Amino acid sequence: MAEIIHTEARWRSQLPHWEVRGHWHFVTIRCQGSLPAQAREKIKNIHRSLQEIEANDPAFAQLQRQYFLTTEKYLDSAEGFAPLTTSAICERMLSALEKVEEDGWHLGEAVIMPNHLHFLITQQPVPSLPLKETIERLKGRSARWANQELKRSGRFWQEDWFDRWMRHESERLKTIRYIRNNPVKARLARNWKDYPWRISRFPDEV
Repeated sequence: MAEIIHTEARWRSQLPHWEVRGHWHFVTIRCQGSLPAQAREKIKNIHRSLQEIEANDPAFAQLQRQYFLTTEKYLDSAEGFAPLTTSAICERMLSALEKVEEDGWHLGEAVIMPNHLHFLITQQPVPSLPLKETIERLKGRSARWANQELKRSGRFWQEDWFDRWMRHESERLKTIRYIRNNPVKARLARNWKDYPWRISRFPDEV
């Protein structure tokens, strides 16, 4: 019997977004100016294709994956704006991520990279704020003090973000492993456990 999907919200900005109750959501937020022009052009073409198809089209998941992998390739090279590198900023960013719990979301896994964040969240049993509002609050809170810390002004985060709800348990486990190993892949740590700027609330063996 097919699972009944309880959609809380669906909307499109530059990217399509889909909030589903009872499922984990993988979210990536990146800094403004974190991608070179070459990457932005590739991503623009993927955006255009995503706007033309529905989320239940088999090609949608393929394009979504293509967008994510293209973005990650350039983000991990940290060629652009990459301010999330000092202890002062990263410690406060971890605290900012934990505040999603106050918005009614459970934070299961997270990592702070030099120019982006990955995290995995799901709704708590108590009433939660919508996913969109939760992410916008996180971005707004952290951008204000990050700009102050860096003595700069202007947009800190890219306006849009990537999110995907986990269709299967195997996808959730794969995503946890991806988040944990991102610093290793980017050569920021030899072992995921050695990387300080992360939150891990799942068992080590996933």
